[in-house]
Amino acid sequence: MLEWLLAGILFWVAGALYFGGMQRDVQGGTGFRQFIGLLLTYAVFLVVWRVVYMAVGAETAKGVLVASLVALLAMPLEVRAGFAIVGARVRRAAH
Repeated sequence: MLEWLLAGILFWVAGALYFGGMQRDVQGGTGFRQFIGLLLTYAVFLVVWRVVYMAVGAETAKGVLVASLVALLAMPLEVRAGFAIVGARVRRAAH
């Protein structure tokens, strides 16, 4: 059960770095739709994390590490999928 806590914390830290550090901007939709897009991105992240975790080895440190790494590397795709569901796009922010 603690693995889910790790995945949840990892998403919010990675999301903050992705949107803020990599200067991404959400375009389209209202503020509510963008909020729902973020929650859907969180759900997609957890699904990817869980599938990889179960495939590599549940209840092992290797499973947690590999699942975390794969979910983090797939973050751009997960963000695109989560926001596309509500009709918003994620683009590089204009300087």
